[in-house]
Amino acid sequence: MPFLRENSGKLSPEKIGALLVVILPLGLLLAQALGGGFAAPDAPGLGSPGLGGPGLGGPGLGAPGLSGPAPGGALGGEAALGARPLIQIIHFVGDWAVRLLLLSLAVTPARRLFNWPKLLLTRRTLGLGAALLIAIHFVAYLVDTGNIATAATEIVLRIYLTIGFVALLVFAALSATSWDGAIRRLGAERWNQLHLLVYPATALALLHFFMQQKLDVTQPVLMTGLFVWLMGWRVMQRYGRGTGFLNLIGLAAVSGVLTALIEAGWYAAATGIDPARVLGANLSFAYAISPSWWVAGAGLGVAVLSEAVLRLRPLPVRRTARA
Repeated sequence: MPFLRENSGKLSPEKIGALLVVILPLGLLLAQALGGGFAAPDAPGLGSPGLGGPGLGGPGLGAPGLSGPAPGGALGGEAALGARPLIQIIHFVGDWAVRLLLLSLAVTPARRLFNWPKLLLTRRTLGLGAALLIAIHFVAYLVDTGNIATAATEIVLRIYLTIGFVALLVFAALSATSWDGAIRRLGAERWNQLHLLVYPATALALLHFFMQQKLDVTQPVLMTGLFVWLMGWRVMQRYGRGTGFLNLIGLAAVSGVLTALIEAGWYAAATGIDPARVLGANLSFAYAISPSWWVAGAGLGVAVLSEAVLRLRPLPVRRTARA
């Protein structure tokens, strides 16, 4: 498939947009590096001990998981990243890797819900972009650990690292076969079966993300809730109900409830907090809007926007073969 072009040879706005989304976190990372955002407070810049000096040997891949908000802000770029820059780089890159994974999974429903067939052209770019960030994430972990033997030992002995590494291997296999020649060699059916592994691999990545958080699991809960919605839509689509307005409203509500239950269950398992207290906190807006409401609100927004778009551009009616 031509780079940044459709098969007809015309430039593809969808492909260009997807490439810009992939480049965005790398640009933010570079901007922070050039601005000294990754230097230790007592160091003048990138050449200081901040990137390789003593004290940086943390748990690496396990520290941020495949995602984890940096103290400077979820999007990065808001503030300097502190005294352990390499750890914070791992956090930052991992956070964006999860975002791109979810965006790549959102392409299929968005293509259908907004009657935008060419949006499918973005899926490969977003998926490979996520895989690139995961690779950078892992390489940064190896550099942080100091040697491969230590990293291998940690991956074997620490379950959250094992989970992350398994997800990494799956994404590596998917990336290696994400080209047209691989489809021809494997055959469409086997290729499709292999790439169905993106769903359990993403689930493992989210579990890995959860296991790195000490107390606040707002970000992994939010990402997991969005993943629940994406998988729920696929189930509905399988039964021909993926574009109905009332069905999408129901999916938004169910996804929000499941997100709240996931949060309550995680806190109960990890800290022993009464699940009823966590569920009750989801109904309070005193401090912040909970992930469950964000997920439900996003689902409602998609339902309303899809209804408006499909009224203007209805999906083509499928013709059934006559007996």
